Amino acid sequence: MIEVEVWAQVHPTEDEDRVRAAIGNIFPGLEYQYEERDGMTPRLVGRGDKDCLNMLHDLLRSRKILDTARTNLRIEDRMITFRLNKQAATAGKVSFPADDETLGSIWVEIQADDNSVVEMVVDWLAPPTEQGHPLFEIEL
Repeated sequence: MIEVEVWAQVHPTEDEDRVRAAIGNIFPGLEYQYEERDGMTPRLVGRGDKDCLNMLHDLLRSRKILDTARTNLRIEDRMITFRLNKQAATAGKVSFPADDETLGSIWVEIQADDNSVVEMVVDWLAPPTEQGHPLFEIEL
């Protein structure tokens, strides 16, 4: 089983619906919850399953950034984590920020039952390439 959690801070200068739309441009079909925590910037959290990763999968190929994606996916104990640029997501584009962003990033956590499933998700999202072309494509 694969569980996906995507979240972004909603700063006072931002509109919650626009943040939700930015996340939805990359991860359609999430169920959202608005979380306000004492002393912290509120955040919008979306949760879903492997199906919400299909758009990201397609965007990585259309933008030809599989190598960049693969180097930005962090694997740790049955989990993949990475950040995406919130402003790029507003335009339906995928970009991996190099540094902290003023309004924050979109944070993604993909959790699986075991590490072999995690490795399969990485290979499905961003397979290794040779001269910019995937060495293989697998089904998830």
